Amino acid sequence: MKFSAVATVLFVLLGAVVWAQGRKESFQPAAYYKANCEECHGTAAEKRFNPDSPEGQMIDSILNGAKAEGSKDMPAFTERGIDETKAKALISYMKSFRE
Repeated sequence: MKFSAVATVLFVLLGAVVWAQGRKESFQPAAYYKANCEECHGTAAEKRFNPDSPEGQMIDSILNGAKAEGSKDMPAFTERGIDETKAKALISYMKSFRE
């Protein structure tokens, strides 16, 4: 009986670990923007953001950083867990202020 109970507990724990590893974390562009972008770009993306810039250029700036004239350079966000999909979500969020 003891072996069966231990085996059941181990099986349940293994299943929980596999399930947790397979889950994708939900990305919340609004929360990420507020915590990481708002300081430089403003509460409504009104600073240092041109929504008419080519999307590829904006994605590259987010992922790899960009030099800024007369202000603080934009850091590379790849090192902070942002990938192309998340960069596109951030761009869409920033553009939504202008719609």
